[in-house]
Amino acid sequence: MTFETQPPRVIKVTGGVSIGGAPVSYTAFMAALVAILAFVPASIVVGGMGGGWPLHDVIHPLLGLLLGPIAGPIASAIGILIGGVIAPYTNLGPWAPLMGAMSAFAVGMVMQPNRSLWFVPWVITLAANLIYLWQALSFGISFPLWLSNVITIDIALILIAIPQIRNWSIERIRTGGVGLKTYIGFFVVFFFGSTAGIQLNWVPSFATNPWPAEVWPVLIPIIAVERLAFSAIGALIGFGVVSALRRSPLAKATMAGY
Repeated sequence: MTFETQPPRVIKVTGGVSIGGAPVSYTAFMAALVAILAFVPASIVVGGMGGGWPLHDVIHPLLGLLLGPIAGPIASAIGILIGGVIAPYTNLGPWAPLMGAMSAFAVGMVMQPNRSLWFVPWVITLAANLIYLWQALSFGISFPLWLSNVITIDIALILIAIPQIRNWSIERIRTGGVGLKTYIGFFVVFFFGSTAGIQLNWVPSFATNPWPAEVWPVLIPIIAVERLAFSAIGALIGFGVVSALRRSPLAKATMAGY
C-alpha cells in the first residue's frame, strides 16, 4: 500500500510577525492549549507540594515538532505559567516552565534538517543527569536508588544517541504513512523530549525543595509509568495531528519538524 505525500507548506514571512518562523497566532494558540490542559490532572505529585500532575505534560514534545525549537519552547513556557495561575492545583512550582520548554526544544532540535543538532539537547540532558546524581549523593541518596529513578531518562538518552534508531525515527515522522512504524518513530522522539524535560526540571527543583529519601522508592514506578504513558499518548496525538495537517490548507511553520 502506498500513500501520497502532500508538498510541504512552509510559511513565507512577508511583514507578518513571527517567532522562530512560526506566526504569533500559532504560538499563542498552542500556549492557550497548554494552559487549558493545566485544568486536567493526569497523575499525582509525590514528595512535593501535593496536587495533581498537569495533562499538558503530554503535548510539550508536540509543540517542538509543530512550531520548531524556538516558538515551541516559548509556547510551552508561557502556557505553563498561565496554567499555574488559573489552575493552581496542578502548579508544579516555579521551575515547571523549564520542563515544557526543554521537552519542546529537544524534539524541535532533533527534527531539524541539520541532523547534528540533536546533540545540543542531548548534552544538556546528560549534564543535568550528572548534576542530579551529584545532588542526590550529596543528600544521602545511594547510587542504585538514584539510578532506579533516572533509568527512563538514561534509556531515552541511549536510544536517541543510536544513529540507526534516531535517523529511522526522524524519517518515519517526516515521510512515513499511517502505520505502526510511524507511530513508533513518534514515540522514540517524544520519549526523548519528555524525559529531557523532566530531567532539567529536577535539578533546580531538588536544589530548592529536595524530596526525602523515603519518597524515592515510591517514585520509581510512578516516574517510569508517567514518562512511558505520556510519551505514548503524546505520540498518538502527534501522529493524528500531523496526518491531519498534511491534508489541511494550514501553512507549515518554517522550523517545523514534520
